[in-house]
Formats: sequence, structure tokens, C-alpha cells
Amino acid sequence: MIQRIPAFLDRCRIALLILNESHWSRSVLDGIARYAGEHCGWDFWLQPRGLKEPPKLPEDWCGDGVIARISNEPLRESIARHGLPTVNVSWHGTHCREFPKVISDPQACGRLAAEFFIGRGFEQVGYIGPPDCYNYRDEVWPEVDRGAEEAGCQAYKFEPDPNSPQPDYDFQRLRLVRWIRSLPKPVGIVAWNTTLAREIMLTCGAEGINVPNEVAILAVESDPLVSNLSPMPISQIEQRMEQVGYEAAEELQRLISGGQPRDEPILIAPAGVIEKPSTNTEFATDILVQQAVSFIKRHCDEAITVSDITDHLDISRRSLEERFRKALKRSPAEEIRFARVRVLKDLLRRTTMTHAEISVEASFSCENAMFRFFKRMTGLTPGEFRRNQSIDLPMFPETI
Repeated sequence: MIQRIPAFLDRCRIALLILNESHWSRSVLDGIARYAGEHCGWDFWLQPRGLKEPPKLPEDWCGDGVIARISNEPLRESIARHGLPTVNVSWHGTHCREFPKVISDPQACGRLAAEFFIGRGFEQVGYIGPPDCYNYRDEVWPEVDRGAEEAGCQAYKFEPDPNSPQPDYDFQRLRLVRWIRSLPKPVGIVAWNTTLAREIMLTCGAEGINVPNEVAILAVESDPLVSNLSPMPISQIEQRMEQVGYEAAEELQRLISGGQPRDEPILIAPAGVIEKPSTNTEFATDILVQQAVSFIKRHCDEAITVSDITDHLDISRRSLEERFRKALKRSPAEEIRFARVRVLKDLLRRTTMTHAEISVEASFSCENAMFRFFKRMTGLTPGEFRRNQSIDLPMFPETI
């Protein structure tokens, strides 16, 4: 009979049941490795796996302790049968003496997110939590809501369609569009993770909604790869996941040495907010750029040019371009195009005007010019956009 034989018979053997396909989990594992390297030289047992590969501690595995992301009952049962000292690093479930927790503090993350936007002068705060299918008990939202209420601000929570077959937000797109449209602007939106933050950003881009000046986006959990795949880098809360891993390993060593489980979880406070362009509303402190943006909004249904702005503000084009780039990470011409496509979308969505009438209303030289501009900006013809709106969007109420 084939038997399990560890590589080192004289070392403490630790099972790591933590998914390793995400930046979050790899950071936790880095912290565990750092502790082991500094203190004890553990022999690790792990199985590389992704989110959908069910973890399990084999019946015939022998070792000294476990660090796990305990996210479901089968995993909990497989670990419990071994009766080994165990530390849980997941937000799933509750802290208990059998599976004590060392985790990033979710409530502190929620408070920090609310304080960040309120401190920036936002009076509206939105929130998108974890997909229902992940079965998290969301402890971030109550703190975002409480923080907004205490500051006299309004908080809005996105309610996903519970019938969505999977977490892919393509299945939530229409509902998300309605929700983002309904939010008073400007609004700061707190997203459960970088993937959801990216979906918000993509939806805003398709709707012609300016990020970050109308919708600023902050992710609770960070993933640099997903952020790099987004239209602009995403701000995130610095959760110190490596420290979670380090202190989880330290706590496990204490339990292996005979220590008793703690009555309360060990909570690792976030270090702060790492700000990227998705929340960089610095332009509000640049009065001239603010005036330029206001001018564009007032004249967005006219065929204005950058020269119209420089004449109005009595500033050189070069200076205006530099200040726009510094404050908004885009040019004045891009800001004008952004505003004009929003006008066209509103007219297509809210009126029965013909395309020729819309082109006149929005100050295009002719229908073909309007058609080419809209296609270049959105990837759709005006007719395709209007058909999508009339067929799909009335499925949902105006405010979700």
C-alpha cells in the first residue's frame, strides 16, 4: 500500500489550505513563509488550486497544524476530523475556539472607506458587496452605511439579481447600469474587490460618466493585475494581507506549543488607502480646471472646441492642457468628447427624436457626422444603442 511520506521527518508539518490564484491569497502565503523562515523552518503541505477547486484535508494526512481559508462546510469537516491546531484566515464563517481567526478587520475597512470619501467632501456614497454566490457575511457594508449616516451623508447599496447564474457581472449589467444612473453625482463608490470596481468603471465608461469626477471608485480588496487591466488604475484599501499570514503563522505556533485559543479573533487593521486615478478628484482644488469642466458641461450640446475654453478663461492652450493632464489624467478635448457622447445617449434614451433631429439638437454638422462620432466613441451605432435601451432597460425599476 502506498503511504504518504513527508520530505522532512524532523520538521513541524503544516497544511496550507488557501487558494493561491489571487493576489490576496498569495500575499497571505508570503506572510506565512516569512514567519516560517524567521522562526521555525516548517515543512509545508499544500495543493496548488484555484477558486473552484474544492479544498480538502485528506483523511490519511498527518501533521502538526493547519492554516486554512475555511469557506465551506466540507472543508471544515475534513479539518475537524484531524483534531489539529488550526487558524482560519477567511472572512467566511464566525470565530470559534475550534477554528480561531486571524483576519484583516472588515469593519475597519468599511469605516476607512466611508471616512475616505467623506473626508474628500462627498455627500453620496455607494456600495457594491460580494456576489451572493460566495456566501459571505458582509461586515463592510454596515460600517460604510453607519459612517455615511453619522456624517449626514446618504449611502446607496447595489442589490444584485439573486437569480444570476454566476458571479460574472455580464449577468448584472443592466441592473448595474440602472443603479449607477440613479445615483446622485458626484458619488464615491466602495467596491468589495478590484474585479467589481473594474465592472463599475467599465459601466461608467460605456455610459459616458466621468471617473473619478462624477463617480469615484475605491476597492476594499486589491489585485494589481485586475487594476492594470482596467481603464485606469484603481484605488484600494491596503489590507496588509502579508501581516495576516505572518500573525496567523505566529498564532498557530502558539497553539501547537500548548496555548489556548483566544476568545476573540485577531484583527489586522488596514494601513490606509492607496490612491490611484480612480479616486483622484484633485481637480476640485484647481479652480481653473473646475471652471473649464463647468464650461464644458454648460455647453456640451454645442460644437465647442478647446479654443472656446481658452478664450473663455483667458489662458494658453498649453497651460490648460498641462493642468488638465495633472488633474484629470486626460486632455480638454477628451473631456469635451466625453460630455458630448453623454448628450447623445440622453437624447437617444429619453426622446423619440429622429437621428437627424438629434444631430441638429446636439450641434453636429450633419447626421453622418453624429453617426461617425457616436460609433467611434461607443462601438455602437445610434440605432443599436437605442434598440438596446428600449428592449432591455425597462425590465428594472428606475431606482433599485
